Amino acid sequence: MRIIVNDANILIDLVELQLLPQFFALNFEFFTTTLILEELLDEQQAQLETYLLQKILIAEEMSAIDLEAIKVIEKSKPKLSQQDCSAYHQATSKQGTLVTSDNVLRKFAKATNIDVHGHLWVFDQMVAQNTLTPITASQKLMELCNVINTQLKLPKAECDQRHQVWNK
Repeated sequence: MRIIVNDANILIDLVELQLLPQFFALNFEFFTTTLILEELLDEQQAQLETYLLQKILIAEEMSAIDLEAIKVIEKSKPKLSQQDCSAYHQATSKQGTLVTSDNVLRKFAKATNIDVHGHLWVFDQMVAQNTLTPITASQKLMELCNVINTQLKLPKAECDQRHQVWNK
């Protein structure tokens, strides 16, 4: 089964969009790090608690060896936070797909041949795996861009293309 490593920004937006059940119903193994969970507000962490308790989302504590590897990544890419580096490290060590909307992290992952995707891929997966209807996906994508995360700056042409297909 494909391993997905979640960065904080994706989890936060899914919480705010109330799409956690649809996301965690996808046919993937979901991981994150405790460093990433610490970035979330208490209310956001509470929303994830069910998935953590049921081990649908696995939040791994970073070992001393992991933390050393994260420090090396931080030194090579100072614009990345420790949390971003933990997600990158986890994706690398698990040979998983990194899911993030952080541009610096995405570019770094792509440059080092790590499979990386963002919000649009997550929406595509939910529609393709029938955990979200196309019409709801279109509505939630609009809500994401116009209300939840106005700083996201998803490519307009790609969003428009999805709205057109999903609203047929």
